[in-house]
Amino acid sequence: MNEFANFSEIDREGITYVIARPDAKRTTKGLSKISYNFEKAIADLIDNSIAAHATKIDVILESRISGIYVHVMDNGEGMTRSQLPHAIRYGADDHQDDRRLNVYGFGMKTACQSISSKFRVISRTKSDPKSNMITFDQAVIDALNEFAFPIEAAPERFERVLNNFTGNQSGTLIMIEDADRFFNSEERLKDENRAKKFINSRIEVTKDHLRKVFQRFLDADDDRVPTIVISVNGIELQPWDPFCLKEPTVKVEAEHIFNGLMTNSGKTGTVIFRGYILPARHEFENQDLASDSQIGPQTHGVYVYRENRLIEMSTYFDPPLFRRDTHMNTLRIEFSYDGSLDELFNTGLQKASMNLGDLEDAIRKLMEPLVREATLRSRGKGRVRPDTDSHAASNKGIKNAEARIEQAKIEPVDSKKATVLSNYGSVILPIVSAFDDLPVNFVNPVPSIDDGHLWQLRFHNNKQVVDLNKGHEFYEKVYLPIQDNSIATRGLDYIFWALAVEEARCTIPEFKRQLEQFRFKVSMNLKELVESMPEPKNPDDD
Repeated sequence: MNEFANFSEIDREGITYVIARPDAKRTTKGLSKISYNFEKAIADLIDNSIAAHATKIDVILESRISGIYVHVMDNGEGMTRSQLPHAIRYGADDHQDDRRLNVYGFGMKTACQSISSKFRVISRTKSDPKSNMITFDQAVIDALNEFAFPIEAAPERFERVLNNFTGNQSGTLIMIEDADRFFNSEERLKDENRAKKFINSRIEVTKDHLRKVFQRFLDADDDRVPTIVISVNGIELQPWDPFCLKEPTVKVEAEHIFNGLMTNSGKTGTVIFRGYILPARHEFENQDLASDSQIGPQTHGVYVYRENRLIEMSTYFDPPLFRRDTHMNTLRIEFSYDGSLDELFNTGLQKASMNLGDLEDAIRKLMEPLVREATLRSRGKGRVRPDTDSHAASNKGIKNAEARIEQAKIEPVDSKKATVLSNYGSVILPIVSAFDDLPVNFVNPVPSIDDGHLWQLRFHNNKQVVDLNKGHEFYEKVYLPIQDNSIATRGLDYIFWALAVEEARCTIPEFKRQLEQFRFKVSMNLKELVESMPEPKNPDDD
């Protein structure tokens, strides 16, 4: 009697080994429970397309009568009929190149299983013009309790979809006609509107996730990887760069390259560490890039890349090297490593996690000055910005916002007077005007202003700007001591610019003298108020 019922045995060098093969039914159901969200599952499928040297990838997610339809299709090398079983086998052993994005040979299967209990892989190669199809069907596996996958020539309707995309060339289509694990079919039938809203939300989340994960592949200017076009429901994705390298004011704050790192099995590889501190959103020269930068309390931290694929976003690792703080909102760090170091960093099955291992102390030391500097800059106490003008940040902020702020219409009469069309009629005011080739600064410190005023409106190249009197005690005792604090300086600049343009917009013609007296009296009052404040420290006294 076989004491190991349902198991087979082999003998090797006097030792009996029991072959305990996994139960197919329970294994497949268990693997389907691996914690994927939809967008990460789609990213894993795209990894396979990139490994197949695809240059074009199409993702579709939509509601159909049969259920929620999902497909990922590419124009890569494709697979022959004999290669398809390897693609659907758990732990496929044909991916030995560490540079590939797929790590353990589980990604495509478990990603699809997280979405549906049934999926098809349709593929063709240049050498085999006829498409073939293999099907993963949980119902078949349950009935046979075997890792059994029907394989056949692809039906014409599937082959037509693939041919239309690849132009009758090689390629692969992964198709799910009913994403029953992604969204319950019975619930979808009960509430079609709810299903559509859910799908639309997942489409947007998926697009955002993929443009981040595959940013380097999507960016035609990035020569580290081949350029790939990825479309989701017909919309071509644009790359999202966490480090905003196309913004002129961004530069590398710290860099270290770890060469020759070695795993226990003898593989070697490289890690690249680069630190960036982004400008505040109003300080960006490229405001489109600022809007897309997603600067905020949940997006700062370390961005981890494995073989140029982003696998972790805005992390401080686990356990965290630093406590997340809103004063670090503009801190972003690149951590890029070679796939050969997976063993060193315990790269997760889903390629969505890793740990630093022996590099933890070194990375913490590299991050410490970056964390400190980002915090200081947030508090307005960081080192001087590339533009040494203490009002530079204010000028950028006003430039970005002034089109949204209602202002009076101004027409110069001559270089010293202008007609102002205010809310209360037309009036001539003593507003200096200039038209030249100089750049417009919305806040301008000047040596002095007539009558000792602290501020005045001026018209420069069709823009309303404010002059500040550097000879006024308020400027000397309040502005100068805080010139290294961009937040405080910017706040005061905004107040005086807003005050100047609003004076013009609200001038009542018959009371224009009273408005001039208002500015004079406020300037005098501020002079009195700061009289007892200490004189600003002379830098030469240090």
